[in-house]
Amino acid sequence: MLNDFWVFISSLIIFIGLVASEGLLLVVGSLVLVLTIAARIWERFAFRSVTHSRSISRQRAFIGDTIEYSVSLDNDKVLPLIWVDIQDSFPDGLDLIGATMRGTGLEANRQHTITTSLLPYQKATWKYSLTCSERGYHRIGPVRLRTGDIFGFSSAETRYTKFDHLMVFPRVLDVEGLVFPPEHPMGEIRGTKPIYFDTNRVVGQRDYQARDPMKHIDWKATARARRLQTKVFEPVVSLNMLIVMNGATREHSWQGSNRRLFERTVTVAASVASLADRRGFSYGVVSNAVASYTGKWINVPIGASSSQLGMALEALAMAAPYVVAPLSEVINSERDSLPAGATVLLVTPSLSDTLIDDIAGIRSHGFPVLVLYTGDGLPEQDLGEIRVVPMSSVLDPLEAHEPVRAE
Repeated sequence: MLNDFWVFISSLIIFIGLVASEGLLLVVGSLVLVLTIAARIWERFAFRSVTHSRSISRQRAFIGDTIEYSVSLDNDKVLPLIWVDIQDSFPDGLDLIGATMRGTGLEANRQHTITTSLLPYQKATWKYSLTCSERGYHRIGPVRLRTGDIFGFSSAETRYTKFDHLMVFPRVLDVEGLVFPPEHPMGEIRGTKPIYFDTNRVVGQRDYQARDPMKHIDWKATARARRLQTKVFEPVVSLNMLIVMNGATREHSWQGSNRRLFERTVTVAASVASLADRRGFSYGVVSNAVASYTGKWINVPIGASSSQLGMALEALAMAAPYVVAPLSEVINSERDSLPAGATVLLVTPSLSDTLIDDIAGIRSHGFPVLVLYTGDGLPEQDLGEIRVVPMSSVLDPLEAHEPVRAE
């Protein structure tokens, strides 16, 4: 449009110069016309043989990792680029140290902007350190290039639709001491299997110890022995584990989601999966939270292959803080396929009455249950014989060193 305007102006000046026999007007009009034609030609060929590329040192990382990232622009032609803007769409969960970032009004989309110039046959490369600040499957791109001639007569723009992707896994914490109780009374030896006790199967009694719960005291045996006796339950040892992550952070779905509690829950689920993998268990991960890009709940079947941890972490990396089904529906869909004696590890930020009923239903089918509570502080509900482990001791110190996440 601007070119057409200058063509009209230059033609008008030349016409007036011819009519008025003014040589100066003819020279000015001709000069403007030549520049306008040159600008149009430049506009047409500005991005010929110009290539844009990105480079990421690796495609998988964990929260907190820093990787190498670079951008290159190659002008492989005789025509220079007087100035050029590189505007690359960049996700919010990745931070480029030392880069210029501009918001677009969309929460998950920013622009990484570079303004430069290139001589004929020149290639420029910019190197950055990229910090992975949020988990997820991040997409970088598309990129838009803008340029113009030195006189401002015209501008040119092009887009490259090539995308680069980076999978950022959840943070993995050391939860071994909480999930696997010590086999030795003094805690000198850690068990190689998760040991829980079936309180429905009493195999004997022993003398009471200070760490024993009062509810496990056998009062009849105490009367006979004339000293406190504790029930001894049958230990349940299983190499099969199902990690059930409750994506509901509030009692009702219409109350929305607490993003901070959801991230705590994902972190613990990923940490347990990593621990189970190191210990050689067969394990799977299910959740009523929606998996991004699929719209379905998370479901990684129980397995022990070399790729099992990668599948579990990828599924948790793409977990969104929205619930697509009641947790009971997810559990029921998996219950029939659970191996006998499999342990169910429930990772949850809340303990509603409905969830407590779901836990009781799992136990009634003969599966040991361990609850990992990711909410703040201690749970108010008493689950009786079911062991509930508050995870605040490992989660709170982590949050103390991180920015507060908006809910």
